[in-house]
Amino acid sequence: MPRCVRHHGSVVEFRAFRGTRRSSVYRAHSLSDGALARIVAVAATGNLAELAALGRPGSHELDRRGARRLAEEVNAIRARATLLDLDGELTAIAEVASWCARSRERSWLRVARPPG
Repeated sequence: MPRCVRHHGSVVEFRAFRGTRRSSVYRAHSLSDGALARIVAVAATGNLAELAALGRPGSHELDRRGARRLAEEVNAIRARATLLDLDGELTAIAEVASWCARSRERSWLRVARPPG
């Protein structure tokens, strides 16, 4: 059952695509910019480069390998239990990234903040 999530402030969306640029399916998860900032800060101290890079401004796009690394890094943070209050967000990000990484066809993952 879909759950309704309210975010305060800016929202960051993780959207994984499979297919082509013209015809694709996707899975997505969004979270607050503040939650991502906390995740990125932990990643930066743990030498988790793919995840830490999401702290730079703008949108980011990862290929299948990058999505796999992102999922592994997110799961490493989950295993450390340093952000227990964000475990649901971390799980959702890892699931979206893993879905992208497991694709047999072309896939990519986009992390975007809305303009504004």
